[in-house]
Amino acid sequence: MTEIPSRETVAIDEAAHEIYKQLTESNNMLEAPFKTMKDVFMWAVCLGVKLGIRRPLTAKKVTIFRWAQFDSQIDIPLLKAIAITDSGDVSILLRRNDVLTTAEEYANAGIYEFRASLLEEYRQPLWNLVNLIRQDFD
Repeated sequence: MTEIPSRETVAIDEAAHEIYKQLTESNNMLEAPFKTMKDVFMWAVCLGVKLGIRRPLTAKKVTIFRWAQFDSQIDIPLLKAIAITDSGDVSILLRRNDVLTTAEEYANAGIYEFRASLLEEYRQPLWNLVNLIRQDFD
């Protein structure tokens, strides 16, 4: 049996790419509260997990960053914990591709909630993000 090489890239649906760009591509923090697409991705993953929804990526994918951009002390342990919880199998830790697929699918569900909460509300995206965070503490 041959070993499958681990992927080095993180992908999103092409249809969601515009949302990622809207949240990162401005010098105005009120309009684009994130510096990197990786940051948006991590939030989208967490929202997907919170909603309990995974949405498989379509055939049209866009690579937005590389595995090396994940913080080894924060991002990777979180993604691995999500993968273990989702699969119920600790051996998933040995399969980066499966960890990435789990994260990508949760992000693919979460990004649309993120769009609704941050971009489709009447306030500026930064303040909508603050309100989204507050909802969990009320």
